[in-house]
Amino acid sequence: MTADSHLVCRRCGFANVPGDQFCGSCGAFLEWEGEPAGQPATPPVETHDPDVPAVRPAGAQAAAAGVSPVAPTQPVAAPAADGLLRCPACGIANAAGRTFCQSCGTKLAEAPRVAEVTAAQIAAAVNAPARPVTVSTTTVRVAKETPGSGSKGGILKWLLLMAVLGVVVGVGIVVAGQLFKGSGPSSGATSGPSTAASGAITSAGQSGAPSGAVPSGEAPSGEASAPPSAAPKPSALTLTGAVASSVVGDLAKFQPGKAIDGDPKTCWQEGSATEKGQWIEVTFAPSKVTSVLLTNGYNASKALYNGNKRLKDIEISINGGAPTKARLADTGQPQKVNVKDVTGATTLRITIVSTYGSVKTSVAGTPFDDAALAEIVVMGIPGS
Repeated sequence: MTADSHLVCRRCGFANVPGDQFCGSCGAFLEWEGEPAGQPATPPVETHDPDVPAVRPAGAQAAAAGVSPVAPTQPVAAPAADGLLRCPACGIANAAGRTFCQSCGTKLAEAPRVAEVTAAQIAAAVNAPARPVTVSTTTVRVAKETPGSGSKGGILKWLLLMAVLGVVVGVGIVVAGQLFKGSGPSSGATSGPSTAASGAITSAGQSGAPSGAVPSGEAPSGEASAPPSAAPKPSALTLTGAVASSVVGDLAKFQPGKAIDGDPKTCWQEGSATEKGQWIEVTFAPSKVTSVLLTNGYNASKALYNGNKRLKDIEISINGGAPTKARLADTGQPQKVNVKDVTGATTLRITIVSTYGSVKTSVAGTPFDDAALAEIVVMGIPGS
């Protein structure tokens, strides 16, 4: 190789080996800064980066130092005898005299030296007999096993074993529960607690055995009995009829039965000139009454609601007993009124004390001088 084949760095004047991508002295990218050794040297490119020191060509540096400059075509010195410099960034082996990597330009000052490998060592490594690879036959068999192959450690058998254990444990829990629970009634027909919990009525009209009663054939006195059933929750009672003190115009669409038909757009309307003292009464099978849900006014439309009077202050009496006083809101939504619990109740009466006034609307004839009540729902426990 001749000196003319080298690339001279325009920045520092260093002669680089053909194929180098970065200058071995200053690290400049030779694609931009290199030129063939036979061409005139190009003035170095000044840099204004404060972190990069200004670099002058080797000839200028030598002239400044008072010595004769070295020709840029001088060949590169041979690598040091102690080995190559391995680039810490890309791993390329560089000549011992380089400062920057010939491939990526990384500084080689701290790079470890790599011992040279002789041709004989390379040949010995290539011709060395390959070491046999030992494969565990047990591992290969396990990897190729399929479910049901009979392996004691198979996943399928493990899952089956866990399923069997789960069934056994479940059966054991059920049996233990039955043993600790104790003997129950002799037959379903004599089961007192369940009848009382459901609130069923017998054909004679009386409730079944109360919760905790001991039916015939029960265990002797002193033996632990089953805990009483949970108390039943109130529900909407079935209303069997409705009567009222008056009906406006005796019209069919305003009869008291319209207040228990389940339709909030129909209503009962009293027909007296004075609303105070007018009443509506509903009936039902003997039950324990706990509350009543009332839907106020005539809700067929907003105009009809405002064009008729609505109930304001009321009194609620059960089986003709002492009344419960309440004030309803002026809204067409259901309102709950709690009453004093009455066992064996069969009637509930609502008496008007005062009303919300009516106004003129788009409906002809408004305002009407009649109070309306859309729906009555009695809540309680049947058979109590």
